Amino acid sequence: MKVVKPEVSVTFYIPEDGQTPEQAIEAAGRTCYKSEDRITEDSAPKFVRMIRERGHHAMLEFGYARARIIADRGLTHELVRHRLCSFAQESTRYCNYGKGKFGSEITVVEQPGLTEDQQKVWEGAMKRAEAYYMELLGFGVPPQIARSVLPIGLKSEIVIGANLREWRHIFKMRCDTPAHPIIRGVMLEVLRQFYEKMPSLYEDQAAEFLSQD
Repeated sequence: MKVVKPEVSVTFYIPEDGQTPEQAIEAAGRTCYKSEDRITEDSAPKFVRMIRERGHHAMLEFGYARARIIADRGLTHELVRHRLCSFAQESTRYCNYGKGKFGSEITVVEQPGLTEDQQKVWEGAMKRAEAYYMELLGFGVPPQIARSVLPIGLKSEIVIGANLREWRHIFKMRCDTPAHPIIRGVMLEVLRQFYEKMPSLYEDQAAEFLSQD
């Protein structure tokens, strides 16, 4: 059994014409005001900040980004509840963790805040689940049935794609302190990367949530 930490990587969609997400938002948004003549090489961040502050968030839907996240299936179960996103996820139906390509073992995601004694209990539960899973595979049970004994702490890889307005909603829901600690930690890292790339869009949320971290 392997234990890993959550991981995140973010990719921002760049249209074929080479516009940045901010430029794509500005090009769409200025259609509303018929102010395309005011577009300059560096006008996009100022325009995006203006419409964000005015609450004209519909224009943010013209920007798009995706994140590849490695975390446990508890986190992915929460993520897929966001309706306006696209998802691609590691499938326990088709992935046979008894095969060599997976190291003939399951991978689980470490849980935060456990004492030493609690950690031992948790690891024991994960190892027992792994043993039962492998035993079922050994009896010829297909992975899509054997998976029923796998723990919610099982590592899963998921790609989530959404427009930049929906990402703001995700950060609002998942970066605040009441959120589950794993999903909050993951989403704070995603927010950091969004903020570094596009402060005009996410500086308010970065100020609100990253200061809590």
